[in-house]
Amino acid sequence: MGGCALPGRQTADAIPQPAVEPTVSAIQRAEEAQSGVMLAQYQGPATESESPVELAEAPELLPVPPASELSDDQLELSELESLALSNNPAVAEMRARIEALRGRWVQAGLPFNPVAQYQADEIGSEGAAGLHSVGIGQTIVTADKLQLRQSVIAAEIQRAEANLAADRLRIETDVQTAFTIALVAQRRVELAQQLRRIAAESIEAVNQLLVAAEVSRVALLQAQTELQQAELTVETSQAALAGARRQLASVVGVVELPPATLVGDLERELPEVPYEAALSHLLAASPELADRAAAVNRAQRSLRLAHAEVVPNVTGQVRVGYDTGADDTFTGVQLSLPLPTINRNQGNIRRARAEIAAAQLAQDRTELNLANRLAAVLQRYQTARIRVERLTESILPTAEENLKLSRQAFEVGESDYLQLLTAQRTLFQVRLDALTATADARQASALIDGFLLEGSLDPNRFAPNLDFDPGLN
Repeated sequence: MGGCALPGRQTADAIPQPAVEPTVSAIQRAEEAQSGVMLAQYQGPATESESPVELAEAPELLPVPPASELSDDQLELSELESLALSNNPAVAEMRARIEALRGRWVQAGLPFNPVAQYQADEIGSEGAAGLHSVGIGQTIVTADKLQLRQSVIAAEIQRAEANLAADRLRIETDVQTAFTIALVAQRRVELAQQLRRIAAESIEAVNQLLVAAEVSRVALLQAQTELQQAELTVETSQAALAGARRQLASVVGVVELPPATLVGDLERELPEVPYEAALSHLLAASPELADRAAAVNRAQRSLRLAHAEVVPNVTGQVRVGYDTGADDTFTGVQLSLPLPTINRNQGNIRRARAEIAAAQLAQDRTELNLANRLAAVLQRYQTARIRVERLTESILPTAEENLKLSRQAFEVGESDYLQLLTAQRTLFQVRLDALTATADARQASALIDGFLLEGSLDPNRFAPNLDFDPGLN
């Protein structure tokens, strides 16, 4: 993929974003669907005249191989990402919370139940059986309060869906980061094994020169010391690789990975990423900002609901009765409503206005926070990118040529073993530095592609307010 994008990462256009609000048909589809997960492109806060928009079905995930079916000889990033999306409890947890909010959305739109009533008056008066009547009453909700109440809960669903998208990106970023660390650790083991092989070959060459009295025993001792250090480097590199694979397994959600070789392309191009373009892309499609926009939207809808609640509901009743004394039937009609003379919902209106201001300030703060974090990550990426380019294009070829010439000079007796040893160590260190810089660049690239989201196993992430109730007078 172009830019910093890594395999398996969604582009900004492909990131599922929250819809405006669900409709009854959408809820019915959610109850019928097995997954119950619906996402639609986020279009920004709803306007007051906006009609409800149905939530589109989320695309199904790719088939996920269980851990036991992972390749036994090679492991690729795409396999591990799919497995992590299936195993990580954050996604399933957020889906369940979204379904709980959808249930609250349905409940919020249900009207009051009718009330049946039987009434008997003047029983025994003048020996008569009295007045008997049956009636039915209904509370009529005015000012579209049911729809407004649903719209407030729908905004909370927006937030949860934005955070579901964020959780998926966190998982992908964490897997890519852990995979890069493990792949680099695997390359370090390969380099250390090459160094050990070179050190062993050097001992053979020094022994031959020692027999020919062309070098002293000091050279042999130096060669033996170098081999011991190379063996130590191999052991420590293998331990680091084992630790990196265990961390990768925990992010993927399995006990351990199969003993397979990690396959990835660390050498692919690291392109230039302008800050302005990266920031514009981030602010346009960040799930964090989608969450903040949904919070503003919810506060605005809460204010509209608070104003609507000033309008009282009307309770009506119709009765049909029989007067046993006069042998007459009669009909009664009753209407009642509270008078908003004292309680005009002033407190809730004031609270809703303050929540709008707080949500808008939180949105502004998030934008500044994203810009600040992007600047730090992009600086890390650019620094590592420059190091990789300089090391691989200039310094590494020079070190390789230096080792080649040093070995030739040592074999014909034109230089001592110390010069050859220095050339070997220099080349090994340059390759290690190039690997370290590549790892830094790839990890920063994963963060940029993942909208700076990481920490999929952090339990202190967003959770929708399932106890939230906008109320209804």
